[in-house]
Amino acid sequence: MPSRRKEIRFFDRHYEEGIEWYEAFFCPTEEAASYRAIGEISPQYLFGDECPDRIASTLPGVKLLVVLRHPVDRAYSTYGFTVQRAHYRGSFAEFLEGRPSVLERGYYSRYLRRYLQRFERERILPLLFEEMVADLDATQGVLADFLGIDATRFPPQAEEGKVNKSSVPSLGAVSGFAVKTGRRLRRWGLEPAVDVARRLGIQRVLTKGRPLPPLDVELRRELARPYADEFDELEGLLGIDLGRWTELAPTPSA
Repeated sequence: MPSRRKEIRFFDRHYEEGIEWYEAFFCPTEEAASYRAIGEISPQYLFGDECPDRIASTLPGVKLLVVLRHPVDRAYSTYGFTVQRAHYRGSFAEFLEGRPSVLERGYYSRYLRRYLQRFERERILPLLFEEMVADLDATQGVLADFLGIDATRFPPQAEEGKVNKSSVPSLGAVSGFAVKTGRRLRRWGLEPAVDVARRLGIQRVLTKGRPLPPLDVELRRELARPYADEFDELEGLLGIDLGRWTELAPTPSA
């Protein structure tokens, strides 16, 4: 995995930079043979109209992983991220009113169909976020089988069920300014400075605050109702069980 940038976003944001720009994030060619699998994480690829064609033409032998979270929980997580990183102080309802695409992106089958038109189904591994955090060992086993790697070589993981929880920063304006500054530094090619700040714990200090309150259960049920047909569509499209989603148990915080 690239260490210089977590989300490279080559196929949706930086494609015009060229393949050499993309390759520079990975190990040198002479070292590649020592790895069983090489990859990156850019969640935005799922939604990019041109991404399936670009990925298929650039990486014809690629294997794809897609992590799917209950659409409403994912929307609330996006809200929490915006509160934490962008100093947003409106309610969740106000957030959705101003950003309808957040819920629209929960209709995953619309985006996955484009990938299935370009890739064989067996080359796409769908994973449910809720199952991943509930059983990390099982998830590692599934990943290892799919990628042809040794499951015992994964680095130590955090305790099961633990996710990155959003918070309402005590230093909201300062936190928002720091995030924007970090993005500018990355655009200017000064990513090492951002990495140093992260290792020193500066980002953690600036985003520290009170936990984001859990999403109201009844509101979650109301927002989830329009997805009933989508869940059936997704189960048929991918051959997966979305029982965890249809149960509509109380949601954790973002």
